[in-house]
Amino acid sequence: MDRLDAMRLFLRVADTGSFSKAALDLGIGQPTVSRRVQDLETQLGADLFLRTTRALSLTEAGEKFYDRARSILEDFEEAEAEVRGLKNDAVGQLRISVPHSLSRVVIAPALTSFMKRYPDLTLDVISDDTYTDIVQEGVDLAFRLGELSDSSLMAKRISASARRLFASPIYAAQVKNLTRPSELDPTDALHLRHKNLGAEWQLTHAATGDTETLRVHGRLRASSGDMLIQAAQDAMGYILSPDWLVCEKVRSGDLVQIFEDWEAPLLPLHVVWSGGNLKGKTKLLADYIAEAMKATELREPEKV
Repeated sequence: MDRLDAMRLFLRVADTGSFSKAALDLGIGQPTVSRRVQDLETQLGADLFLRTTRALSLTEAGEKFYDRARSILEDFEEAEAEVRGLKNDAVGQLRISVPHSLSRVVIAPALTSFMKRYPDLTLDVISDDTYTDIVQEGVDLAFRLGELSDSSLMAKRISASARRLFASPIYAAQVKNLTRPSELDPTDALHLRHKNLGAEWQLTHAATGDTETLRVHGRLRASSGDMLIQAAQDAMGYILSPDWLVCEKVRSGDLVQIFEDWEAPLLPLHVVWSGGNLKGKTKLLADYIAEAMKATELREPEKV
């Protein structure tokens, strides 16, 4: 077996902590994965994994080899790009994790042009509104919304989107006589289940600086932003949303902004990775998505 392929296989087993998960990711049988790892250990003259019936972990030799193997593969991909005359381009495979709604509205359209620009790149996309374990799943780059909790992962903020209140024209007409957001019925709030986005909405008046806290306990909570958008369109209530999620609906007139002078704190978008510097194809993609996010800004949203 090619030594570079052996390193890639070893890294996938180490990242997932399982021969079976690595085999599933790579599209080969588990016995084949086990045999190739054993062949690699024979070549190296050292055990790379501690194997028990319940767990799989790296030995001291395995931990040292893991760091060197990852570095070697990164150097090889950079060298390959230079030889091909693609020093600033992306080659090889890139596995990413993205929230579903962000994927549909921003990531998917951007990836089409990104892959046309870099034809030597292969993308493996996990679209999920829950937070994928990027180490276990072997993810190179994850996109995460909201403030991040402390962790051993590396992170960089690439965007921050304005958040405002939106509703259907029908619902907006029903609340047009209200003067402050706090007068809205809290049970009509349509909100996400993500704990890092919270169930309290802090709003600030752009002109006066006045602040209000909406302690929302709406009848509908969901982990899918698309579901909340549909509910808002159906006049079930109002949503506090970043521009990128509602831009299409606002431009089509399906949603309008309410209490236009009030805004919530910006919603950050971070890229997260497991270690090292953000470089090569991961940096190219992060920068590309950051530019795509700018196109979702609502310059002059329709107001009520």
